[in-house]
Amino acid sequence: MMKIIGNIVLLALIGFLMIACNRIKTIDDDVDKLLIKEVIMEFYHEGHVTSDPKYYRQILHDDWKMFSVGDDGGLFQVDKSTYLSWYDPSKNDVSLNWKTEILYIDVSAPLASVKVDIGNQKFGYIDYFNMMKIEGKWWLVHKMSKKK
Repeated sequence: MMKIIGNIVLLALIGFLMIACNRIKTIDDDVDKLLIKEVIMEFYHEGHVTSDPKYYRQILHDDWKMFSVGDDGGLFQVDKSTYLSWYDPSKNDVSLNWKTEILYIDVSAPLASVKVDIGNQKFGYIDYFNMMKIEGKWWLVHKMSKKK
């Protein structure tokens, strides 16, 4: 009888630990989602609003690449340095009203996938980002983008 009670207590303890570990993972994922939202809104969005590459330098990993479908229907690739060269604060059009909406974030730390709708009154894009948490910081490592 004592053996049965001991097994029941052991199973209850294991169940409790599994629930506790799952709750900790959920909290970690929620924290990571907040950090990812900060990367998108405070750096990616602001980079578009200001046309200042300093924002992108803080979030684009050195090996970052963008992939899109060009106007000819073929694959269009851009590396980090080319992408940064497109932005110049002295040529920023302040009349553009940029809006950014995060459509989803899927975290499986240290990896994440993010879908973003970004645009203004002239044009818009749907962006898909792959992100990695490296040494405690979330980095954009890959972007796929299409015009809306």
